[in-house]
Amino acid sequence: MASNYMTKGQYDRHREQIRALEDRLSEARHKVGEAAKHGDLSENAEYDAAREEVEFLTGRYQELEGALVGMQIIDSRRTDPALITIGKSVTLRDTATGAESTYHVVGGGWVDAASGEISYRAPLAAGLIGRRAGETVTVPVPEGLRTVEVVSIGTYD
Repeated sequence: MASNYMTKGQYDRHREQIRALEDRLSEARHKVGEAAKHGDLSENAEYDAAREEVEFLTGRYQELEGALVGMQIIDSRRTDPALITIGKSVTLRDTATGAESTYHVVGGGWVDAASGEISYRAPLAAGLIGRRAGETVTVPVPEGLRTVEVVSIGTYD
Protein backbone atom coordinates (compact mmCIF):
# COMPACT_ATOMS: atom_id res chain seq x y z
CA MET A 1 0.00 0.00 0.00
CA ALA A 2 1.28 3.49 -0.84
CA SER A 3 2.47 5.58 2.06
CA ASN A 4 1.69 8.87 0.34
CA TYR A 5 -0.12 10.37 -2.59
CA MET A 6 0.69 12.96 -5.26
CA THR A 7 -1.19 14.40 -8.17
CA LYS A 8 0.37 13.99 -11.59
CA GLY A 9 1.25 17.70 -11.57
CA GLN A 10 3.04 17.37 -8.22
CA TYR A 11 4.92 14.34 -9.49
CA ASP A 12 6.00 16.15 -12.66
CA ARG A 13 7.25 19.15 -10.63
CA HIS A 14 9.08 16.79 -8.28
CA ARG A 15 10.78 14.97 -11.17
CA GLU A 16 11.79 18.33 -12.67
CA GLN A 17 13.45 19.27 -9.37
CA ILE A 18 15.33 15.97 -9.47
CA ARG A 19 16.46 16.56 -13.06
CA ALA A 20 17.68 20.07 -12.20
CA LEU A 21 19.50 18.68 -9.17
CA GLU A 22 21.16 16.02 -11.31
CA ASP A 23 22.52 18.79 -13.55
CA ARG A 24 23.81 20.76 -10.54
CA LEU A 25 25.37 17.60 -9.12
CA SER A 26 27.14 16.87 -12.40
CA GLU A 27 28.54 20.42 -12.46
CA ALA A 28 29.66 20.13 -8.83
CA ARG A 29 31.46 16.85 -9.53
CA HIS A 30 33.19 18.50 -12.47
CA LYS A 31 34.33 21.31 -10.11
CA VAL A 32 35.83 18.69 -7.76
CA GLY A 33 37.82 17.22 -10.62
CA GLU A 34 39.02 20.64 -11.75
CA ALA A 35 39.99 21.66 -8.22
CA ALA A 36 41.85 18.38 -7.70
CA LYS A 37 44.07 19.24 -10.66
CA HIS A 38 45.45 22.20 -8.72
CA GLY A 39 47.76 20.08 -6.61
CA ASP A 40 47.94 19.58 -2.84
CA LEU A 41 44.41 18.68 -1.72
CA SER A 42 45.14 19.16 1.99
CA GLU A 43 45.28 22.95 1.59
CA ASN A 44 43.01 23.41 -1.40
CA ALA A 45 39.97 25.49 -0.32
CA GLU A 46 38.45 25.28 -3.80
CA TYR A 47 38.58 21.48 -3.61
CA ASP A 48 37.07 21.43 -0.12
CA ALA A 49 34.22 23.74 -1.15
CA ALA A 50 33.49 21.65 -4.25
CA ARG A 51 33.43 18.42 -2.20
CA GLU A 52 31.06 19.99 0.34
CA GLU A 53 28.75 21.06 -2.48
CA VAL A 54 28.78 17.51 -3.90
CA GLU A 55 27.95 16.06 -0.48
CA PHE A 56 25.10 18.52 0.07
CA LEU A 57 23.62 17.97 -3.39
CA THR A 58 23.96 14.19 -3.08
CA GLY A 59 22.03 14.28 0.21
CA ARG A 60 19.33 16.43 -1.32
CA TYR A 61 19.12 14.12 -4.35
CA GLN A 62 18.70 11.08 -2.11
CA GLU A 63 16.02 12.91 -0.14
CA LEU A 64 14.03 13.79 -3.28
CA GLU A 65 14.34 10.29 -4.74
CA GLY A 66 13.44 8.75 -1.38
CA ALA A 67 10.26 10.81 -1.25
CA LEU A 68 9.00 8.91 -4.29
CA VAL A 69 9.33 5.50 -2.63
CA GLY A 70 5.85 4.15 -1.98
CA MET A 71 4.28 7.15 -3.71
CA GLN A 72 0.97 6.66 -5.48
CA ILE A 73 0.09 9.03 -8.32
CA ILE A 74 -3.58 10.04 -8.25
CA ASP A 75 -5.35 10.67 -11.55
CA SER A 76 -8.32 12.82 -10.59
CA ARG A 77 -10.05 11.93 -13.86
CA ARG A 78 -10.42 8.38 -12.52
CA THR A 79 -12.15 9.44 -9.33
CA ASP A 80 -15.81 10.23 -8.80
CA PRO A 81 -16.28 13.73 -10.28
CA ALA A 82 -18.95 14.54 -7.70
CA LEU A 83 -16.68 13.90 -4.67
CA ILE A 84 -13.88 15.96 -3.23
CA THR A 85 -10.73 13.85 -3.47
CA ILE A 86 -7.04 14.41 -4.09
CA GLY A 87 -6.68 16.11 -7.45
CA LYS A 88 -9.84 18.19 -7.24
CA SER A 89 -10.40 21.95 -7.30
CA VAL A 90 -13.08 23.01 -4.89
CA THR A 91 -14.79 26.35 -4.52
CA LEU A 92 -16.08 27.09 -1.04
CA ARG A 93 -18.36 29.80 0.31
CA ASP A 94 -17.77 30.85 3.90
CA THR A 95 -21.23 30.80 5.50
CA ALA A 96 -20.30 33.58 7.93
CA THR A 97 -18.94 36.08 5.39
CA GLY A 98 -20.22 34.87 2.03
CA ALA A 99 -16.66 35.06 0.66
CA GLU A 100 -15.73 32.42 -1.90
CA SER A 101 -12.34 30.75 -2.14
CA THR A 102 -11.00 28.10 -4.47
CA TYR A 103 -8.55 25.45 -3.30
CA HIS A 104 -6.80 22.61 -5.09
CA VAL A 105 -6.57 19.45 -2.99
CA VAL A 106 -3.26 17.72 -3.66
CA GLY A 107 -1.15 14.97 -2.16
CA GLY A 108 1.18 15.27 0.77
CA GLY A 109 4.25 16.02 -1.32
CA TRP A 110 5.40 19.40 -2.52
CA VAL A 111 2.54 21.87 -2.29
CA ASP A 112 2.41 25.17 -4.19
CA ALA A 113 0.47 27.26 -1.68
CA ALA A 114 0.75 30.37 -3.88
CA SER A 115 -1.37 28.55 -6.47
CA GLY A 116 -4.04 27.63 -3.93
CA GLU A 117 -2.88 24.06 -3.38
CA ILE A 118 -3.55 22.44 -0.02
CA SER A 119 -2.45 19.01 1.12
CA TYR A 120 -5.14 16.43 1.74
CA ARG A 121 -3.62 16.18 5.23
CA ALA A 122 -4.36 19.84 6.04
CA PRO A 123 -7.34 20.20 8.41
CA LEU A 124 -9.46 22.06 5.85
CA ALA A 125 -8.89 19.52 3.06
CA ALA A 126 -9.19 16.54 5.41
CA GLY A 127 -12.61 17.80 6.48
CA LEU A 128 -13.70 18.15 2.85
CA ILE A 129 -12.57 14.78 1.48
CA GLY A 130 -15.60 12.76 0.39
CA ARG A 131 -18.00 15.74 0.40
CA ARG A 132 -20.20 16.84 -2.52
CA ALA A 133 -21.23 20.17 -4.03
CA GLY A 134 -24.09 21.72 -2.08
CA GLU A 135 -23.01 20.28 1.26
CA THR A 136 -22.32 22.52 4.22
CA VAL A 137 -19.36 21.41 6.31
CA THR A 138 -17.84 22.61 9.57
CA VAL A 139 -14.11 22.00 9.51
CA PRO A 140 -11.34 22.65 12.01
CA VAL A 141 -8.84 25.31 10.93
CA PRO A 142 -6.02 26.88 12.96
CA GLU A 143 -8.32 29.77 13.97
CA GLY A 144 -11.04 27.41 15.26
CA LEU A 145 -14.04 26.02 13.40
CA ARG A 146 -15.09 27.25 9.98
CA THR A 147 -18.38 26.47 8.28
CA VAL A 148 -18.31 26.42 4.49
CA GLU A 149 -20.62 25.43 1.69
CA VAL A 150 -19.13 23.41 -1.16
CA VAL A 151 -20.06 25.47 -4.23
CA SER A 152 -18.36 23.45 -6.96
CA ILE A 153 -15.91 20.63 -7.60
CA GLY A 154 -13.63 20.22 -10.62
CA THR A 155 -10.50 18.32 -11.60
CA TYR A 156 -7.02 19.62 -10.88
CA ASP A 157 -3.73 18.14 -11.96
